[in-house]
Amino acid sequence: MKKYIFLIFSAIIVMFGCKKGNGIIDGGLSNPKVNMTTYDFLKSHNKKVFDTTLMVIDKAGMKDMINGDVTFFVPNNYSINNFLNIKRAELREIDENNNYTLDSLFKYFTPKMLRDSLGIYVFQGKISYPQLTENGKIYHPVVSAKENFLISYTKTPGFTVDGIITTEARLVYFVKVLGEVDIIVDGKTQDPSGDEALLDRAAVCQTSGIETTNGIVHVLQNFHPWTFKIKDN
Repeated sequence: MKKYIFLIFSAIIVMFGCKKGNGIIDGGLSNPKVNMTTYDFLKSHNKKVFDTTLMVIDKAGMKDMINGDVTFFVPNNYSINNFLNIKRAELREIDENNNYTLDSLFKYFTPKMLRDSLGIYVFQGKISYPQLTENGKIYHPVVSAKENFLISYTKTPGFTVDGIITTEARLVYFVKVLGEVDIIVDGKTQDPSGDEALLDRAAVCQTSGIETTNGIVHVLQNFHPWTFKIKDN
């Protein structure tokens, strides 16, 4: 992905992120097909990886959506917890006793708000390696034709982490585009407008190209904050 310069760093993050107990490691799945729906695939890993994600899916009434002919870039438990941590830090700047938990999320987010927030990760049709290029293509999530996501695919040389050997890492990048697609100027990433507030927000998939009976699943890295949340200034 030529427009972003964090390729090698992201590859290392992916491998170390997989050590946090999710049991899913990329590098090119030998058998990407699973004989179950997307929802059931997530449920089969729910105790360690997706139980919080499934709670959001259920609260939002999105089971039928993700079991459609779609591609789902899945934010896992860590991603949602990252969101909660950021919200909690924001509130504690106002009052150090403030808290923000999963119960808080479900209290303040209506099912529609949850659907709109999680829906940005769902795209119509199958988006996997054969459809992707190094430069990427703009896609629109099912919940909003106005939001732009740049999705691309690249490869890195194999490496070893704690005895885990990959002959090749297949990395799928998932980028929320703010304004126009970022460019590199004098070695620095910037929005063409020069507005730092419009810098794109990028994530890399730690597992990609899983083919369920209805669609495609890509699992985002553990460090990704759900909704691409960043702390308000």
